[in-house]
Amino acid sequence: MRQVGSCFTGISLFFFLTSAMALELIFEQPVEVTNVHGKNIFHHLASSGRRNIAASDDFIAITWEDNRDGIPSIYLAKKKTGDKNFQQHIKISNAGEAFEPSIIALSNNRFVVAWEENTKLYARVVGETVIGPIYKIENKESGQVSLAHTDDKVFISYSRRESVYGRVMLQQLQVKQFELKQISAACPIDIQPVKDEQLYPAITTTDSSLIVAWEDRRPGHTIIMAAMSKKNSPCGFNPAERISKQSRRSQNQNQNRYGKGHGVSRVALATYGAGKVLATWADKRIFREGYDIYAAEHEPYGKRFFGPNSKVQDEFGGIAQQWHTTVSGNSNGNIFVAWDDNRNGDTDILLSWKEENLWSEDLVIEDASGPGEQNHPSIVVDMLGMIHVVWIHRDSIGGNTRIRYLQGKVE
Repeated sequence: MRQVGSCFTGISLFFFLTSAMALELIFEQPVEVTNVHGKNIFHHLASSGRRNIAASDDFIAITWEDNRDGIPSIYLAKKKTGDKNFQQHIKISNAGEAFEPSIIALSNNRFVVAWEENTKLYARVVGETVIGPIYKIENKESGQVSLAHTDDKVFISYSRRESVYGRVMLQQLQVKQFELKQISAACPIDIQPVKDEQLYPAITTTDSSLIVAWEDRRPGHTIIMAAMSKKNSPCGFNPAERISKQSRRSQNQNQNRYGKGHGVSRVALATYGAGKVLATWADKRIFREGYDIYAAEHEPYGKRFFGPNSKVQDEFGGIAQQWHTTVSGNSNGNIFVAWDDNRNGDTDILLSWKEENLWSEDLVIEDASGPGEQNHPSIVVDMLGMIHVVWIHRDSIGGNTRIRYLQGKVE
């Protein structure tokens, strides 16, 4: 079993996690991302797929929405990995009301940010010193954009309003330095006719494949669906499959309480190791516990698209509420899941990971916990094994919002 402790070294506070297993995490002190805050300014980290932070060669970038200018707008802050403080904020969006930015990292310290503005979708490339032109992704009413990439191509999933329902869509863009260009027309990810809402997609790539997951309400309650295509034929998706399961026992317990089934919320995806993909979401299948964090894994050479569901949080989560799950991994096989959790009486950021195919005991990140509120985390694990965490912080419940960041070393 894991033991968690802390110690002081000079003026810096570090947190160590050790066990008989090999993993050790060392977290540094948190850093303020935003220097603009106050009574009527609200910051949001709420991208589809929970991707508000990305790591390129030697830069970290964070994107969010706040209303410092009187309307919601999209901003970005970045810093070199060795620097303590973030550089001056960059406004990314136009003059309209803008929401839910998502970010991915490209090579050469470049990032792509996409967002919803006045019910349309836009994107642009941001470099170390250059900000590319704004590209309009979608003319129709759309939102909830999520990004993935490979080489010089960006794959964009989103929910487009068709008649009365949202439908998950895909576009493929070419990246040339700091410009974006459409490769092909948008296509539906699920080939079946839309019968109810398809919302909040998340997208990721492996060496050969493209996987998209989303919230789907076709059974009369919300489930998580997913589909896969080849990267060289991105609109040729296989038939979509349900990946959030419900045990027979749970189904019998809940049938009189939840009608057609229990609820799930906000899937996130990450690729790690040799082409593995982890999907994670908030799940209310055990009604007495509220929402818990569940996951399912895609193995590229397995017989099933996604395997059995597993509960990520440990037994100490009890009847506490878990929300806002985010996931990140790297090709070295590191995979981490974070969420916010009220098991200790406050809303704190917790972290879990896989070792030897088992979920760890949960780690309460000390500088992202305690009095007030810490929620809406987003994480990224870089190729050096550094884990980067960003979240919304309030000194008191319902107080002013700020965005904080910290990094940890994985050894």
